[in-house]
Amino acid sequence: QRPMAGLLIRQLRRRMAVTNSDPVPDAQGRDQTRRIALDLLGVRDRSVKEMRERLAKRGQAADDIDTVVADLEALGLLNDHKFVRRWIETRRQRRPEGVPKIMRDLLRRGLDKQVIEQVLSEHDDLGSPDEALELLRRNSVRYVGLEKMKAQRRMYSLLARRGFDPDTTR
Repeated sequence: QRPMAGLLIRQLRRRMAVTNSDPVPDAQGRDQTRRIALDLLGVRDRSVKEMRERLAKRGQAADDIDTVVADLEALGLLNDHKFVRRWIETRRQRRPEGVPKIMRDLLRRGLDKQVIEQVLSEHDDLGSPDEALELLRRNSVRYVGLEKMKAQRRMYSLLARRGFDPDTTR
């Protein structure tokens, strides 16, 4: 999915370079805002809130931000549901976590609780015992040579910090 977004971003940049004559007086500011937004999306996916904050931090006008964000949403380049799905998938591959931790992290990023819950409901096996076991396998080197009780405590702590529920941790 991500390569298609990258292709679309490149096409939009080329189109903007060719058609840089917008009859609206504020077009330059909007074009600059659009360029910044596309650059940000070229690096990684963003949530709508994060995009608004980043554009405001770069000194862009609120009207331009609203217009560009609406355009990007219409094109499907900015979508909180897709952002949450990709974030969860990436997190599952690189750093498995339980549902409570994922929920906290996404809420901290400013995403809507209903959007998060809706996407999480699509993932039945999130925070499963299999994921916990895989996490422990990845980190098994840390526990070699430790006393059994000490190693168990550390494993329990790791799983708890990553948001796995107590039943899974046991």
